[in-house]
Amino acid sequence: MRHRRIRYDRKRYSETGGERPMKRSRIVHLKEAGWERTGRVPDEDGGSFGQSGGGFVVPVSSSSEAGYAGSAIRLALPFGVVIGDSIAEGKPETHGRLRKDGEPGFDPERRNVPGQLSGEFGALTGMHWFNHGIGGQRTDQIWGRWRRDALGESYDPADGRGDRTLSGQAYAVFVVAGINDVFQLKEDAFIQEHLLLMARDARDRGIVCLFSDLGEHDAATPDMRDQIVRINRWMRATLPGYGAAVLDFYEWSMDRSRGFGVNPAHFVDDVHPSRAGYRSLAAHYASQWEDVPLVPQGLELETDEGAGASIPGYGRPASIAVGHIAYGGKACGSVERFGLEDGPRSFVRCRFDGEATVTEIRIEAVHGQASCSGFSQVRAVMGSR
Repeated sequence: MRHRRIRYDRKRYSETGGERPMKRSRIVHLKEAGWERTGRVPDEDGGSFGQSGGGFVVPVSSSSEAGYAGSAIRLALPFGVVIGDSIAEGKPETHGRLRKDGEPGFDPERRNVPGQLSGEFGALTGMHWFNHGIGGQRTDQIWGRWRRDALGESYDPADGRGDRTLSGQAYAVFVVAGINDVFQLKEDAFIQEHLLLMARDARDRGIVCLFSDLGEHDAATPDMRDQIVRINRWMRATLPGYGAAVLDFYEWSMDRSRGFGVNPAHFVDDVHPSRAGYRSLAAHYASQWEDVPLVPQGLELETDEGAGASIPGYGRPASIAVGHIAYGGKACGSVERFGLEDGPRSFVRCRFDGEATVTEIRIEAVHGQASCSGFSQVRAVMGSR
């Protein structure tokens, strides 16, 4: 399945002292995690890290037996959001974070599970995806909560789910929307208007944006099926011009033996896949985004050239331990250790499991005698599968 590719940044960075190009990579500057923050340690005269200012500096001990307990830098990782209707949510067998006790609400403890798109995308990419699907919603209703559920703003769309669901703006958004508009007899122009609003806003904010086209539906009339085909053609012709990728759902969903309706091998009712069907669908989507930078490759660690002069007692990190924390605070994955050269920039290739929303860096050794150490910038390098 062909789709127009998003333009990506290309950047050279070092790994264990070498320079090499990353094909179709995208660089994301990381910020401190919003909870359990680790503050910078400025020098007594108010100096900042390097010439650029800011950065992440923690106290360290010169003793090799100290263990550097507490010297942790916790940074929020890029994340994705699956937003849309009941297909985005994973109905009928699973549901997302925007339903609590069977009613509209925000359930911050709700975790992704296998057999829903958000969970499968996490396993496929290594990046965490929040599930912000709401069954039955039209494109205008999804756009109406976009500021809260995709951009991470404090905004209440008066839907009973409060004014905050994210800690910040999503790095990537996957949109599944439009079939409820068709069944509620909305005109093509109505659907197109709201899909365009999402695509344009994502482009303007630098969000990687992907759209699913509309799938088949066993209860669709001939006129509805004609509209589904028209909207899908329009999406493929128009949305890539706004930097979005449009991925096939329609062909995957169709029952080829009839030439219309849904494939009973993948679906449990007129429109919703089974959990096994969602796993198959997620893999089908992923086969179409092979060049989209959705996969965290590792961390680029920078120490400004002027750091030693600007912070008394500063020394560049010589060894670090990198761990990850899942949404809610539970450690996930294994801790990896890396040695760093005494230079301005290093790259460490980390493993990401799709659960982590925070990365934790502990400095275990420094170059020379130092009382503090850290980085002027930490960046996530996003690549493709």
